[in-house]
Order: sequence, then C-alpha cells, then structure tokens
Amino acid sequence: MNKATKGAIAAGAAAVLLLGGLGSYALWQDTETVTGGTINSGELNFDPVANTANWTETSVTPNADLGTDPSTFLIVPGDVLEYSTQYTVNWAGDNLRATITADFTDVAGDADLASKLLTQVSVNGGTPLPNGSAVPLPLTTSPQTISVEVTITFDQTTAALIAQNESVDLNDFTLTLDQARP
Repeated sequence: MNKATKGAIAAGAAAVLLLGGLGSYALWQDTETVTGGTINSGELNFDPVANTANWTETSVTPNADLGTDPSTFLIVPGDVLEYSTQYTVNWAGDNLRATITADFTDVAGDADLASKLLTQVSVNGGTPLPNGSAVPLPLTTSPQTISVEVTITFDQTTAALIAQNESVDLNDFTLTLDQARP
C-alpha cells in the first residue's frame, strides 16, 4: 500500500469518528428526586458579659483589686496580674468542640518589658496554659457563661536596669474562640 492510500484511509477514519460525535447517541435514562431532608449548620460565637472585666494583682496577700484599668499600677519583677472576665458562648452543633486562645502578638510597647511578661490563659478556673495555647472549652448548654482568666507575670529573674520605666499597652491583646475537631 502506498503512502497516498494510507493517508486517504486515515483521513476517512478520522472523518467517520468526527461525524459520529455530531449525531445523537443516547441510551435509556431515568432520574429520581432524592428526599434527603435539609442540612442545617450550627454556630459558635461569644460576647463579653457587661461589667465583668477586672484586673487583680495576685502576688500579694490580700490581692490588690486594680479595677478595669491596670495603668495606674507600676509592675515590678515578680508581680502577677490577672485579667478576669466573663463571656456568653452561643453554640450549636452535634460534634462541636471549642478552644480559647489568648494572643499578645499585637500588643504594643517597649520590647524589653514585653519580653519579660509571661502570659497564661485558663477557662473556668482550669489549668493555665502558656500564651498561644488552645485551652479546651467544655461546652455544656447553650448559651453558657464562661470565665476567662489571663495571667501576666513579670519575670522575677529580670535583673539590672532591664525593663525599667517602660510600658506595654494591653488594649490590643485578643481572645479567640475556635472550633476544634474531636
């Protein structure tokens, strides 16, 4: 067979294949509507309870109540400040678990003092965990009121003139409520 004949046969086969796609080729088909019900999503959010935020200096006996603004208190190495407040958690979900995290990364101020402040967070008086740790939040009923405690300890090993006459603005620390998968 010569090249021209082979080319003509190949071109004819290609034309047959292309024309086959232009026609209607259908097999029997049936469609049924599924009665699957509705899927609804849950929720997870929290709001501060009014007039519950408070700062306390806890390294002295009796503890010193600092009220809602600790700015008049001059912290020194070894002092421990605790921020406590309450939140209302609204939640719904069959497999819902949650955590609370305190984040001080956006706190502004003098770097020496900021580096000497050790932070921990706890929920409902539970075991405090270091800054950035996800603290498990037991979800019981919705809505539920929880207490959140954030402890700030001025590292007592701070020596020489480090972190003296400095300030850190705590207005920008955040608490984050996150869903956690079981």
